[in-house]
Amino acid sequence: MAKLLKRLQDTILAGVLKLFAYTLRFAVENQPLPEDEPVIYAFWHRNLIYAALQRCGDPIVVMISPSKDGELLSGPVEKLGYLTVRGSSSRGGAAALKAMLRYAKTHSLGITPDGPKGPVGTIHAGLWQLAILGNIPIHGVYFEVSREWTFKSWDRFRFPKPFARVHIRYSQSIWLNSKEDIPAAEAELRGFLDKPGG
Repeated sequence: MAKLLKRLQDTILAGVLKLFAYTLRFAVENQPLPEDEPVIYAFWHRNLIYAALQRCGDPIVVMISPSKDGELLSGPVEKLGYLTVRGSSSRGGAAALKAMLRYAKTHSLGITPDGPKGPVGTIHAGLWQLAILGNIPIHGVYFEVSREWTFKSWDRFRFPKPFARVHIRYSQSIWLNSKEDIPAAEAELRGFLDKPGG
């Protein structure tokens, strides 16, 4: 009975989010074409809802924490059309990395490099490992929003107000061949993600 209620709850929440997304006005720049995939989409944890609403229905693979909060999140995320891998930088990271690499042969990945608990602005090593071992490029994703709420969470989580304009920019491809490329890649990614308003 509990599992049935959980599935029902997940379906309702996903449905509400899809309806809410219809009230938003998205303007998107430089989004990779399907034939360009697979790629890694990297964005700060505080922008998670914007990324989820803009790309719902696309079979992108996302990593979700194995915590209780992650369990509550994983169901609705899957109902939105995403594929999920459970793990984080602190729990189950190695197994999750292997699963993400398997998916990366055929699917794009969505990563919040500072998630699930930060600190804010942290880029955990898993992002670079995925890019190097999977031989796939990173695309930063930046979000500028006309009207939103900002929560008093560790990441200052953002949520759009109804009928907000959401301007989304995707960066050019950031490639890494080895760990020696990480400093330059990090500087390029941060320079894109840390623009005012994003």
